[in-house]
Amino acid sequence: MNRILVVVYFIIIIILMKILHRMRNKRMYQLLKQFPSYRTYPLIGNAYIFLGSFDGLLQKAERYLKPYDRLVFWLGPTPCLSLKKHEDIVTILNHSQNRDMIGVTDPWLGTGLLNAGYKDWRTSRRILNQAFSSDMLLKYVEVFNEKSSELVEKLRPVANTGTAVDIMEYMMETNLNAILENSMGVSIQSSGENGENFWKAVLTLIHSGAKRIQSPWLLSYYVYLIYLKITGVIKAVHHLQFLPTKILRERMNTNSQASQFMEIPADDRSSRTIVGLLMKKYREEPDFTEIRMRDELLQVIFPGLETTSLTASYLMLMLAIHQDIQQKVYEEIIRLEVDNDGSLSMDDLNNHLKYLDQCIKETLRMYSPVIITTRRTHKEVPLKDGVIVPANMFVVAFIHFVNYDPELYENPFKWDPEHFNDQTVECRPKGTPMNFGFGPRSCIGSRYAITFVKAQMAHILRNYHLSTNIKEVRHEDLKSDLSIKHKLGYPIIFNSRKK
Repeated sequence: MNRILVVVYFIIIIILMKILHRMRNKRMYQLLKQFPSYRTYPLIGNAYIFLGSFDGLLQKAERYLKPYDRLVFWLGPTPCLSLKKHEDIVTILNHSQNRDMIGVTDPWLGTGLLNAGYKDWRTSRRILNQAFSSDMLLKYVEVFNEKSSELVEKLRPVANTGTAVDIMEYMMETNLNAILENSMGVSIQSSGENGENFWKAVLTLIHSGAKRIQSPWLLSYYVYLIYLKITGVIKAVHHLQFLPTKILRERMNTNSQASQFMEIPADDRSSRTIVGLLMKKYREEPDFTEIRMRDELLQVIFPGLETTSLTASYLMLMLAIHQDIQQKVYEEIIRLEVDNDGSLSMDDLNNHLKYLDQCIKETLRMYSPVIITTRRTHKEVPLKDGVIVPANMFVVAFIHFVNYDPELYENPFKWDPEHFNDQTVECRPKGTPMNFGFGPRSCIGSRYAITFVKAQMAHILRNYHLSTNIKEVRHEDLKSDLSIKHKLGYPIIFNSRKK
C-alpha cells in the first residue's frame, strides 16, 4: 500500500511541476503551437525515435524531418526546434548570440570559444582572431608543408603494393601533429607517452560524445559523469586535459620563454603559437585563469582535428573515384613552381589552386564534418514569413539538409566541383554552403582548415596517383555520430608518380 502511495505522490508531483512550468512559460508554449511535432510522452518527450545504431541515425533524421521544414522535438521536458531551410537558418544564426551545445562536450572540453556565453565568447574571439589572422596563417604554412612532406614519406611503404589503406588514420595523426605544433609548439612524438595518451583520448571521446547525443538519459551532466567513471572513459578525459595543462605550466614557470610571448621573434616557432597569445592575455588579466587557457586550447584542437581529417579523407576518396577530376587537379598542381622539397607558398595556396579549392568546397558540401549547428535564442526571433521563434529556445540547424537542397544545388547528390565555379556561386544566396556556420559565431578556423587540406593534397598528388576499389559513395553507405562517416572507411591505393 505504501509503495502505491509513493507512486501516486510521484505522479502528482510530476503533473504539478508540468503545470507550473507551463504557467511560467505561457508565451513559449503559445508560440510553439506554430510548429508541428510528433507525439510526445511525459518525462521522455519524443527524441526516443532516434535511439538505435549510429549507422541509421542520419537516415532516421532524414525520414522524420522530410515532411517538415520546421519541427519541434522534445528532449524530455525541453523543446528543441529543428530547422532545415536556408533562409530560416540564416535568420537564427544572425540573431542568436549564444551557441548552445547542451553540454555534450563540457566534461572534457570545459568552457571556451565553442560553448561560452556571449560575454566570454567575445573575449575568446578577440584573442583567437589573432591566432587565425593572415600573418599567423602565413607562419602556419611552414608547418603545413613540413607535416605534409612527412605524410608523403609515411605512405611510401604502402605505395606500389596494390593494397588499399584506410587513409583516415594517417590523416588524423598528421593533422593532430600539425594542430599541436601550431597551437602549443609540440608534437605527439616529442611529448612521448603524454602525446600518445592524448591521441588515444581524442579517439575515445569522439565516440563517447556521439553516444551521449544519441542517449537522452546521458544528457544530464551528472549522469554522464557517473557514466564516464563506470565505463573508465574518465581516464581519457584526464589524458586529454593533461598535455595542454603541462605545456601551459611549463610556459608559466619559464620566465625566459614567458617574456618572449610579449613580442614574437620571427625565428622562434614555439613562441608563435596559440599558447603564446593565451599567455599574453593571462599576464595582462589575472582573471583569465589556467583552466580557461586549457579549455581554449582544447576547443581549438579537438574540433579542428576530426573536421580536417574527414575532409581530406573524403576528398582523396572522391578523387580516386573520379579519375578525370583527379587529373585536372594534378595538372593544376604541377604547374606551380615549388622548392626541391615540394613546399608551397601562401600565394600558391591562396591564388593558384582554384580547381582544387572547388573540389574541397564540394567535398565539404556533400560530406560536411559538421551536420548540425546549435543556438540558444536570447530573444524572440521573427522568421521571414512572420512565424516567431520563442526566446530562450534551443534551436538545431541542419546544415546537412541545406547542403543537399535542390533549390540551391543542381543535382545535389552528385559530387561535382562545378557547383563551385564562379558563375554558380554568384547565383546562390550568401551563406551557402554552411559548413563553417554563419553569422557572429561562425567557425574561426575555416581558412586554416581549407589551407591545410590544400597543402596536403598538393604534396600527396604531386607524389602519388590515387585509386580505390569503391566505385561510388552511395547515400545509404553513410553513417553519422558527431559527423558523417563512410561505413567502409576511406580505402586508397597509392602508386608513385614518375618524377
